Amino acid sequence: MTRIAPLPPVIAGLLFFLLSLSVNAGTLTEVRVVSEAQKYRTIQIEVSVTDARDVDRYEVWFSEQPFRTLTDALLHSQVQVADTSRLERVPEGAAYEDCWEDGLPTHRDPFGSPVISPAAKRWSCQLTGLIPNTDYWIAVVAVDYSGQLLSGQDSLSPIKTRTDIPDQLPAPPDTRPVLSILTSIVICLLALFIYLRRQDMRSGKASANVAHAYVAPALIALAVLSFYPIVYGIWLSFTDAHQSRLGQESFIGLTNFVEVFTSPGFGRVTLFTIIWSVANVTAHVGFGLMLALVLTKAHLKGKLFYRTILLMPWAIPAYISILAWKGILQTDGLFNNILGTEIELLSQVTSAQVLVILVNIWLGIPFMMMSLSGALMAIPGDMYEAADLDGVSKWDQFIHLTLPNLKSTITPLSLLGFIWSFNMFTVIYLITRGNPSVDFGQPGATDILITYVYDVAFDYGRYGVAAAWSVIIFLMLVAFSWVYVKKTKATEAVA
Repeated sequence: MTRIAPLPPVIAGLLFFLLSLSVNAGTLTEVRVVSEAQKYRTIQIEVSVTDARDVDRYEVWFSEQPFRTLTDALLHSQVQVADTSRLERVPEGAAYEDCWEDGLPTHRDPFGSPVISPAAKRWSCQLTGLIPNTDYWIAVVAVDYSGQLLSGQDSLSPIKTRTDIPDQLPAPPDTRPVLSILTSIVICLLALFIYLRRQDMRSGKASANVAHAYVAPALIALAVLSFYPIVYGIWLSFTDAHQSRLGQESFIGLTNFVEVFTSPGFGRVTLFTIIWSVANVTAHVGFGLMLALVLTKAHLKGKLFYRTILLMPWAIPAYISILAWKGILQTDGLFNNILGTEIELLSQVTSAQVLVILVNIWLGIPFMMMSLSGALMAIPGDMYEAADLDGVSKWDQFIHLTLPNLKSTITPLSLLGFIWSFNMFTVIYLITRGNPSVDFGQPGATDILITYVYDVAFDYGRYGVAAAWSVIIFLMLVAFSWVYVKKTKATEAVA
């Protein structure tokens, strides 16, 4: 049997390199600029692909100068390569940058990034934000699952292109319907005031004539600036309004509401919103009343000093206090520095939820304290003197004298506190932005309803769905307020 002599190491290594190059380097066969698709500040590229089995993503790099390595360029965008069977294709014009796969709009992940199938033979994307009348060099590279460039792409050959398309301003929107509605509101209110004035004159209420003139400007401004936006928001909740087609929404009925109630995160974010609101109101009223009782004691020295210190969280602008707390709670913040630890407090679900509640409690106590202090000082002192003479204990005085006299103050304050907490956007947005994340496309662990509405509207651009969430929040608060007022008689004076 003839024995084949082994190849020299140098030749064997060269053959292995050429073999690997032939297998992996062929993922990109052509990158070209679609010149007929150029737009203002936009260049469209088309990429032909032969083998994407080992590709995790394609990256588009650009520079205003020729480059041979990626260190001399900037990353513009990425196209993921993955199984698209569970993803939906986003229609052309619905995304900020349109992309196509074998002639069809690409699928998109929950974050809106384009995703193509490993079997795709050709894909193209629009590259936006480029300066007109400027030369650009663009290169597309394939990256494997380890984050490394595939073989054969360490020496780049960027293509040169530019866009000279002038800016084409869209036609100004038709504001006539809006102006017609606002004019109708003003005319109707003026007609109402004229009618009421005549009714007063007929009934002999001559002194009420000037009152309508005082009330009219405020009510007209309220109707134009508050009532109309509310009505318009309710209308949007029944449409498919989206940031990509402003002013071109269509009526779709209750579809947005069905989507809200069937969304996987609806129950969870609603439950946390209720826990957040109840915990805050309970702590605000409880601690506020306790501090108010202490500060209204007759023999307490240094009341002015204590009140000044306790009012500081309320006197300082809220966003400054919140950002200070965020810095304290960071991994390298004051809290961990004191303890000598590196606990990621805002990255864990339970700790993040507890901390945002504690920060909001800290911010809200001074208001309740001052409101209840005024109510306590309005209670006649002779009742307590009589109770002391009769031997009534301090606890019984608090239960049977203080609380009944504070009911007319505590009940409306609690209602307002619940509504404020339910819609408290600033604390959660500035500290956690709703994070930590729970699942793609769902509310974060610290999201409440109002913060998630912001994400739906301005991160996802789904104005119709966000309006539906807002209407549901409004109905929740109306229902709670009606039941609360009915049960507690909050608007009735104490007999």
